[in-house]
Amino acid sequence: MGYGLVQVPRAFWEKSCYASLLAVKRFDVSKMKIELEEAQEKLDGVLEEVRHINRLVSRNNELRKFVNIIIEKCPKLLSEDLANVNYDDYAQGRDDVTISRSTLVSIHAKVISSHNNMHRCQVIWDMTVSEALDLEDWVQMKNKEYRADSTADYLRYYIRIFLIPILLKTAATIFAVISIVLVWSEMLFSVKHPTLSICALLVDIVHSPVLVVVVCIGFISYMCLCTYYTIFKLRLFNYYYMAPAQQTDDYSLLFSATVLSRLTTPLSLNFLSLVHEDTRYNPDIQTAFTKIMGSFEVIPFIAQGFNVYYPILIALIGIATIFKLGTRCLAFLGFETFLSDDEISMDYVEEGKQLLARERRAKDRGGVKPESRGGARSTTKRHENNKLLPTKSSADHSSGSFDNDRARLLESEDFDPTSLLDTNPSSSTFGNQKLPVCLMTYEYDVTTHQRTTASPSPTHFNCELF
Repeated sequence: MGYGLVQVPRAFWEKSCYASLLAVKRFDVSKMKIELEEAQEKLDGVLEEVRHINRLVSRNNELRKFVNIIIEKCPKLLSEDLANVNYDDYAQGRDDVTISRSTLVSIHAKVISSHNNMHRCQVIWDMTVSEALDLEDWVQMKNKEYRADSTADYLRYYIRIFLIPILLKTAATIFAVISIVLVWSEMLFSVKHPTLSICALLVDIVHSPVLVVVVCIGFISYMCLCTYYTIFKLRLFNYYYMAPAQQTDDYSLLFSATVLSRLTTPLSLNFLSLVHEDTRYNPDIQTAFTKIMGSFEVIPFIAQGFNVYYPILIALIGIATIFKLGTRCLAFLGFETFLSDDEISMDYVEEGKQLLARERRAKDRGGVKPESRGGARSTTKRHENNKLLPTKSSADHSSGSFDNDRARLLESEDFDPTSLLDTNPSSSTFGNQKLPVCLMTYEYDVTTHQRTTASPSPTHFNCELF
């Protein structure tokens, strides 16, 4: 709970700052790309083993039915390819190859695990890229003067840019105050006289039963939120972690459910101690919890020692979380963790920015028109790409550097071929003169740097390119 008492308010505050949140998203994109490539490599290695087993086990082998089951668990294209293998090309002596049922069981487990891991990484990658691209659009809109096409667009822009950050910062401030109250109460709830626990003082001050219930529900709900937030953020390599988009595996769900159920009793007892509603502070009080679970007074070591001094560690864990000592230790050990003042993290952020630019270009070339979130379409990209085109001069004709510049431009990823399309089908500009449009389509091979002429086409290109 000590980690959640600090991290929950910080998470709300960081979500209100789109610029810093974008850096975190870019870091996540770069990190997720590495995980996706590792998952693909692992899957390729397992599928190569399946291919090998498929060649060794003939059609008449008694283990063939188990191999077919494994093939069905492979990706669709590979399973169809393996199912169409001509076994007549293989020798009959392949039955002598030592392949046991335990070997097939191991490969079957590897196929399921690697395929599920690849699918999970692909889904999380797509979701992370989509969120990062959307956040980039909002950051750009926030830094520029926005002109809405309709009242609905302007309302959406106002809510996302101004209202939501204010609400998140307000919630972060309220949660920070509650965290301070809980930490103070955890450290001093063992003092009976005078009462120093703020939670106990609030319960004593409020005389209305309804308000007492509201205060208790508010405190215990926030304690559960901070505790469960830590459980959901916990990750032990790829063996246990709560993945988004419903991609969590069965073992992680069972482990998480077990931990959450075991934390219910300690949280209830801790809250009763905070509000001084335990028999340790008032022997005449009997709550429903103490009637069933009893009291720790029967164990002197826990009641007078551990239960008094152990909650003080929450303050130490909170201080370590404020300064991100755990994150810095993981970064020192070589784990990919985000730190705003770390050079390696900034390299990941820059790599994530490049990956997002590549994904955005692929999305635009796939037929999706780049639009701002308010409805106003971007019309400057075509003109910016036209400015990138090198102009042809007399020196270029003699030295031949003009063709090399054009080849490098066409090979670059920043080049958008749609920017060359002429919006005026009747004429094209070359220098300061109006020239008729070229009606001949040209094809360019970037590997051989050769240009070939195709059949005449009504497609209009700027003659300046050629």
